[in-house]
Amino acid sequence: MNEPTGPQDVLPAALGWSEPPPLALPVAPRPVPFEDRETFPGFWSRVGGMFRLVFRDPMELFERVPLTEGLGAPWRFLLLFSVPSFLLMGLVFFGAGMGLLSAALEESGRTESRVLATAMPLLFGAILLLMPLFSFLGMVVGGALNHFFLWLWGGLRPGVSTTQSIRAYGYASAFIQLGGFIPILGLFVQLAGMVVIGLGLARMHRTATWRGVCAALTPLFLLLVAGFLLLLGIVALVLLKR
Repeated sequence: MNEPTGPQDVLPAALGWSEPPPLALPVAPRPVPFEDRETFPGFWSRVGGMFRLVFRDPMELFERVPLTEGLGAPWRFLLLFSVPSFLLMGLVFFGAGMGLLSAALEESGRTESRVLATAMPLLFGAILLLMPLFSFLGMVVGGALNHFFLWLWGGLRPGVSTTQSIRAYGYASAFIQLGGFIPILGLFVQLAGMVVIGLGLARMHRTATWRGVCAALTPLFLLLVAGFLLLLGIVALVLLKR
């Protein structure tokens, strides 16, 4: 039988104190589910993990992105969600190509029409094959613009590279692109998605929320201003010709 050896053994028992529990070791942060093969071994389980993460806490996606490197994973994820867009564009190209082909065949006696009828399938096939490349370029340009405008608004965090902003933009734009197919609400989803990207950039770069939102919306604002100025120029030219 163990006997107390001093006050340090008697007082805790008399006062009802107990030994403090051992400190739990901090849990190491995990990368985004699509890149976490240890936790999600299967491809579709990783895709499902991305959905659960985004619906549970979309800002956590932006916090986990800097834990890994490379543009391959976000591009593959964006390509997966771009399949509906590719199919839609393929139908549009097919319809337009068939119309032009029919018109060319009606004038098959002309050399130019025969050349057009021959080149049309090759042209639209090349466009469809290049769509994944266009998707990659859109991800890189969009993410780089967000990073640049965040720098312009004074919100960049030291140590977070342009590549990480591109990666975050790629993952986020995949969900936004998919939500754009919702009838009636598609345009609202696209606009709200840009705001979410701004909020996520602010979280990832540890800066003020307004800086991230302004950085995400600045390209749209500049595009609208450029379109308005172009419209004014066209109207001015039409009035001057009268």
